[in-house]
Amino acid sequence: MKQLLIAGSLAYDYILGYPGLLGSSLGQLRTRDGCNITLQARSMGRYFGGCGGNVVYTLALLGECPRLLSIVGDDADEYQQHLTALGVDFSFVRRADHLHTATCVIITDDLQNRVVGFFGGATDLASQLELPAAVDEEIFGCIIVPDDGPAMLKFADQCRQLRLPFIFDFGSQVSGLSGEQLKAGVLGAEAVVCNEYELSVFHAKTGWALSQLLEQVPLAAVTRGELGCTLYARDLSPVAVPACPLHGEAADSTGAGDAFRAGFGLGWVRQLPWEICARLGSTASAFVLEAVGTQGHEFTMDQFVERYQANFGEFPIST
Repeated sequence: MKQLLIAGSLAYDYILGYPGLLGSSLGQLRTRDGCNITLQARSMGRYFGGCGGNVVYTLALLGECPRLLSIVGDDADEYQQHLTALGVDFSFVRRADHLHTATCVIITDDLQNRVVGFFGGATDLASQLELPAAVDEEIFGCIIVPDDGPAMLKFADQCRQLRLPFIFDFGSQVSGLSGEQLKAGVLGAEAVVCNEYELSVFHAKTGWALSQLLEQVPLAAVTRGELGCTLYARDLSPVAVPACPLHGEAADSTGAGDAFRAGFGLGWVRQLPWEICARLGSTASAFVLEAVGTQGHEFTMDQFVERYQANFGEFPIST
């Protein structure tokens, strides 16, 4: 069975639950200088995170043995044990001594709006990694998820040089990369995955309409929260894939996009149609939304299959 290579960050997440709406509390930042605003959280938890870690975690729950290309600091022993116990190939994760693993502080309000603070730490050295070293005959393709911006561009270029199929997920780095860098990153990808807001920023920075993006990339999978996902492909009508219904209220939206990429990647490595990939991604996202933390969810393969079949029909993979 072929493996997926996931190139992306590892981080520790601190998630704070904020009562009320962040917009109401932060609105004065737009009208006043010298503000000193305190956001009093009602809850806090420390979790394993980082886009690379989140994607491989859910892929491992789905029975895959993904290979991770990433970099951590000298405080990552616990994280390594966590992922390797699930079957993640951690052998291409570099450790940077005397640096901390990346840290993310996420404040989430009652409507799942978020304010995020990110400290790169060891991730700032990710561009020193060499993707070809992690590629052998076992690797089907690579999913490049948010990481240090220059590293993402380097990995995309190395995939092109190796003629290794890849999916490019600029995600949160759409804010940090220039228009020309975004154009360079997506070039030659088999698909781009992003949410609606990220796509709007991509359009504004690159000047490319969706049709121009699709001239370079065969598929754009755009997630729309509770509305699901829309697939845009060259010369075809858009395909809407609904969100998988939740069992109760959403506990935390953080990490739902990464779970979508994991489910999507499962379909891709099995060479299933894109619509099936999106349905798998939608199912995986539901489990994350019902838990707190980007890796706070757990499920068995039987539970995943049952949930998929309840919403999308016959499960497309032999189990």
